[in-house]
Amino acid sequence: MRYSYSFAFLLFSYCLTNLLFAQSNDRIQGRVIQQDGRPIAEATIKIADQTILSRSDGSFNSTKAIKGRQIIRLSAIGYVPHMDTLDMDNAKKVFLEITLYPKENTIDQVEVRGKTQIQKLREEPIRSIVIDTKAAAEQPTSLAEIMNRAPGIRIRQSGGVGNQVDVSINGFQGNAVQYFRDGIPLEYLGGGYGINNVPINQLEHVEIYKGVVPVNLGGDALGGAVNLVTNQNHKKTFQASYEVGSFNTHLINLSGQQQFQNNWFAGIDAFVNYSDNDYQVDIETVDENANLKPARVKLFHNAYKHYFTEAYAGIKNKKWADELRLSIALYQIDRQSQHPALMTNPYGAIKLNNKGIVPSIRYKKSFWDDRIDLDQFVSYSSTNRHRTDTVKGTFDWYGKFTPGTSVGESPNPSLASIDYKNIISRTALSFHIAPQHQIHTNFILNRNTRQGSDPLGFRFTGTDIDVLSKEATYQKSILGLSWASNWFDKRLTNQLFIKHFSFTSKGINAFLSNDTDLNKYKSVSDQSWGFGNAVKYQINNRSFLRASVELTNRLPLQEELFGDNDTRAPNFDLKPERSFNANLGYRYATENFAAEVGTFYRRTKGMILLTPIQTPFSQYKNLDSIQGYGFDIDLSYRLFKHFEITGNATWQDLRMVDIGVPLYKWIEGTRLTNTPYFFSNIGLKANFQNVFTKNDAIKPYIHYNFIREFYLVHIPKDKEADGFLGLTGSSKVDTKDLVPDQSLMNVGFNYVFPSSKWSLSAEVKNLMDAKLYDYYKIQRPGRSVHVKINYYIKSFKS
Repeated sequence: MRYSYSFAFLLFSYCLTNLLFAQSNDRIQGRVIQQDGRPIAEATIKIADQTILSRSDGSFNSTKAIKGRQIIRLSAIGYVPHMDTLDMDNAKKVFLEITLYPKENTIDQVEVRGKTQIQKLREEPIRSIVIDTKAAAEQPTSLAEIMNRAPGIRIRQSGGVGNQVDVSINGFQGNAVQYFRDGIPLEYLGGGYGINNVPINQLEHVEIYKGVVPVNLGGDALGGAVNLVTNQNHKKTFQASYEVGSFNTHLINLSGQQQFQNNWFAGIDAFVNYSDNDYQVDIETVDENANLKPARVKLFHNAYKHYFTEAYAGIKNKKWADELRLSIALYQIDRQSQHPALMTNPYGAIKLNNKGIVPSIRYKKSFWDDRIDLDQFVSYSSTNRHRTDTVKGTFDWYGKFTPGTSVGESPNPSLASIDYKNIISRTALSFHIAPQHQIHTNFILNRNTRQGSDPLGFRFTGTDIDVLSKEATYQKSILGLSWASNWFDKRLTNQLFIKHFSFTSKGINAFLSNDTDLNKYKSVSDQSWGFGNAVKYQINNRSFLRASVELTNRLPLQEELFGDNDTRAPNFDLKPERSFNANLGYRYATENFAAEVGTFYRRTKGMILLTPIQTPFSQYKNLDSIQGYGFDIDLSYRLFKHFEITGNATWQDLRMVDIGVPLYKWIEGTRLTNTPYFFSNIGLKANFQNVFTKNDAIKPYIHYNFIREFYLVHIPKDKEADGFLGLTGSSKVDTKDLVPDQSLMNVGFNYVFPSSKWSLSAEVKNLMDAKLYDYYKIQRPGRSVHVKINYYIKSFKS
């Protein structure tokens, strides 16, 4: 990585900020919101001879200084107009927060409808699945479960609460999918915050990008991206929830924000997750004759405990800053390990610990009459990961301990403590050239170091020097530039973008302790370009077409280059993955019905895959290529007054191509392993009001999910299930090599008390107690019951 390149870009951003700051005038600023505090976009504000539209977050700024007594008028589609009087003689600058109320009555045979921010996101040229988490916040449902109901999305979790989660988007998974929080790469929080642990109550919505990823996220995702959008409303609010469930599960969530005088604000987000995860599983155990026999046992060393707290404070709507926010996050995760990657043998004492402290700062400012927007984020995190495997002896699946002489249950005993230092800087600039044209730039600089110790770990040959004591560094930068434009009275919208990726890494190849030159640091680096285009054509007010193409790259990650000092060996020769993505879709929507059909094509070269090399070691390598296509359909229909039914289905055909090793040529054309090729969802929910008393509500729901059998290993095409699209018949392979058809049904309800501050909900997960599998046939929990109570105040006095 060339530091001068990164420094020059940041210096340019800083100088541009100061140059434009000098041009900022005294003016009126404000925000237009709904009753619940959510922003209203594209509201019309008229002051003197100016007409202004509110932005996506509801904010607006006058374009020039205003003097004297003025009338301000606000209007938005579907809301009651608002009018007020301002006296600017004694004020150089004012901030207004104006609430618009929905119209209660409509005129016969006239339909005027506005669009929410979520609706607008769903209709962008780059397709995203937008999940309104607020709609499900009162339910005892996890974010992973909600995402699993979206078309083309599969969430695979290796066990119960808090265990590892992998998102598959149109078949691309693992590190090919990247995660963000409010547009910032989620890795800055060091594993303390993610889709496997964050309460949905603390999110505004979730954006899932399938294939093409917009420049504003600034990542090097190959198969898609997930952006967790938090509540950005700094009004006086408080919410809390407590969920209790089977397997001694307890989930506590707490959030509060307070707005003070002079536009200061402060808040806190916190949650605690705990579960014993002691559900029953089907395994094979050894009988007295050393033969394998099936058994059903209760997991006994699988508990998960997670604490997370983030406190923040800041100021907004000042002449020098639209928003300045300082925050600090603290977290700790304690996890017991019941078994290795496969459920082959039990562990009874291995423990994993992860903790960190993450301060950050974010600055937002608009300049030059709102023609330029700057969003700068900087974070420094210090995290520690600890792994303990020191017991002398073994456990069986029933928890019985047998003493032994060797240390550790796993192939490599450990008392490792590894420190990670991570710096992330994200600079986003938007240039509003004209109402029809905008330029967006996004620059991400990410640098981290790894250093630690392990008294039981590897040593360099002929020495007692711990391989973890040698520092390893990794740095990557991603620069994106896009041009968004609309034509023909906004019927045609286009986004053209280009991205530059680069990384550098430095460390000592400590695999099997063979490198004896302890000062011989190995450096690797690479850079590449990507580009793409997305277009949307609005056919009429009910339907549109959109298409996108992208040639992009995914950089190797630090753990792929350096290994994990356990069973994963380093590989400094890794190159970026490269993929061509194409997407085409059509959407039709009315007031009560919506349908969307999408299709995709992918071709990925040099995929980075974890490959066995020497027992018990594996190594990430640039291996095979994958080519595939597929389609999905998403439907929703509001039935009568109280009911809504939703459904979707996804089919995908992802296969191995360009196999270079003659010995494995037979793999050519086989399906991508451990990846479902057909799955579907159907849901029914209702909303009944004034049921037991005035102003109460009860909301029952039911969700059903089906996954077609898929394969754990490569199998010849003639042994796959036959029939149309492989959806009928059975495959001609051993049952141990496949995951059978699976069906999951969840049923629940939510009751909102008349005050609307309290709600009580309950849900039965896996109602039919079906056997469910994810990661390489790791069994998931059976039937469980969960109850959740919520408390929410929209506004309270300070």
